[in-house]
Amino acid sequence: MQAFAVFVLLAACGGSSTSPPPDRGGSAPPTMAKQPPERRCLPVVAKDCGCVYTCGVGERTGDRWIVRHSFWNDAPLKAVVEPWCVAGKCTDAFAAEIVCGVICAPKPADSTCHFDATGACVGAPQTP
Repeated sequence: MQAFAVFVLLAACGGSSTSPPPDRGGSAPPTMAKQPPERRCLPVVAKDCGCVYTCGVGERTGDRWIVRHSFWNDAPLKAVVEPWCVAGKCTDAFAAEIVCGVICAPKPADSTCHFDATGACVGAPQTP
């Protein structure tokens, strides 16, 4: 009885209970072009230590980022993007999973990190 109701519904809507015919056009199915990973240039911070580092490059992997920074010889660091706020100055930063070797006095992070015309991750020159 249910099969008859489905057939009647399909017929009333102009549908068919059979599968569509196979594609005989000889064309290959479209393929999805792989998109390059999302990349960002942001300062790197170790929130547990309070330490702030210069700009680093991160690539998104799901909800996490893999960050490479010259301070760690480009070894991959796991991170999330979070606001870093010190003395009322906030900027997005890579909050990296870094083992604390020292405790630093927190300071504002470089809010000027960006990719330059050559693709390098840079910030504005900082004054001491």
